[in-house]
Amino acid sequence: MKKILLLTVMIAFITTSQAQKNKKSSNPTTGYAITAVDKGGRSWKEVRLIDFTTGSTVKSIYESKQEVETLNARTGKAVIKKDIPTAKTITLLPSSQLIQKKVINLDEELNKTIADNAKSQLNRVIIRQSVDVNKPFSTNSAAIAYDKKHERLYYTPMGINQLRYIDLKTGKVYYFEDEVFGSVKNSGDAPNQITRMVIASDGNGYALTNDANHLLRFTTDKKATINDLGAVTDDAGNTKSIHNPSGFGGDMIADASDNLYLLTANRNVFKINIESRAAAFQGAIKGLPQGFTTNGAMVEGGSKVIIASSESTVGYYRFDLTTMQAEKVSSSPDVFNASDLANGNLAFDKKKKNKSEEVKTETKPTVADPIAKSQAIQETRVNNRIAVYPNPVTNGVVNLSFSDLAAGRYKVELLDISGNLISSKQVNIQNEKQIEEFRFPGLSVSGNYLIRVTDKKNKVNVTNKIVVQ
Repeated sequence: MKKILLLTVMIAFITTSQAQKNKKSSNPTTGYAITAVDKGGRSWKEVRLIDFTTGSTVKSIYESKQEVETLNARTGKAVIKKDIPTAKTITLLPSSQLIQKKVINLDEELNKTIADNAKSQLNRVIIRQSVDVNKPFSTNSAAIAYDKKHERLYYTPMGINQLRYIDLKTGKVYYFEDEVFGSVKNSGDAPNQITRMVIASDGNGYALTNDANHLLRFTTDKKATINDLGAVTDDAGNTKSIHNPSGFGGDMIADASDNLYLLTANRNVFKINIESRAAAFQGAIKGLPQGFTTNGAMVEGGSKVIIASSESTVGYYRFDLTTMQAEKVSSSPDVFNASDLANGNLAFDKKKKNKSEEVKTETKPTVADPIAKSQAIQETRVNNRIAVYPNPVTNGVVNLSFSDLAAGRYKVELLDISGNLISSKQVNIQNEKQIEEFRFPGLSVSGNYLIRVTDKKNKVNVTNKIVVQ
């Protein structure tokens, strides 16, 4: 009897373990990657769907050797092939000394070379580089974004200021012909290269140049628009600048609260508010091996982000946006180096709470009713999910601690004791527990003040009294 019981337990354990294993394998972390044809290559012309838990390729989305139909994104008609200028190489051989330089206009350089040759009588050999710039990825790409709503992969070729996308349902590629997308002049124009792209929580696509001086927004609807929103600015408290050339490259992800996150190629992370275009330095990713550049990124879920390197094939990694700590996800022989990653996930994307779990709306006190205002203040001290400290305030800085609030944008206002507005700021709540620091100009004057926090729909309206000494 004991043997039968033991055998039953063992079978149950094995069955459960196998079921858990099958469940895990049936829910892989997949995403799109721009890679070379071969592992370790540097020609970014292939698009693959990858299982990042195993490192293996699930499906080939685009291969550079294949012929695909290219259509105008507005009309649906065949793309008109054009001779778009690209950098070509001229090799000079004066006195058996090899010199190489890159030029943009081959004809101008050829005329100059012939004139120089007539004067110096030196032998020169000119090599023309023929590149079919009309092919979807002929000049490589390092910026891709997955549009989950329309099943598209948006991207832009390097050295060509044009937005394109792959229709994942048909395999056809669409170009926004004769529509300026960025300001890149050629493949050697590193500052203006677009190497970061993502679809944000508002459903729009965003792309950022290496120097962060051009944040581009494109809509994905039938009447798509393309706009250059201008430069991203550094937050006043930044210890590192988003414009530093050492951070060129990298990728962007988005969260559920209208923010973008830039991961530079040298592991620094900046949080960009879309509305203000201000970038706050979040820190540097820790725990990555030497030589691992952070070129591709996509959200795994919550605060977890999958990253890939264009230089290293040691494995795919994940890191946490709240701790900046990285860990290895996969290290199989199948791991490709990649110039960019994309999927449809948003960071800190929470499921909607039930109505019973929503924060109750507080009665907004009027300026003319100090008793009601006082009662509201006392009430929030009992059931408040927003705490203010230190109180009294002594150094002009006040901290707000948010607990269990729905993710989203909130307005924080500083009022005098009569309820008159002094100044206000915006804050994006993403975590169950989040602390934000505020430096209000009015906090330099001693006295009693009110801090009021409201959301977009006034479902949250909390007022706290503070004392400034």
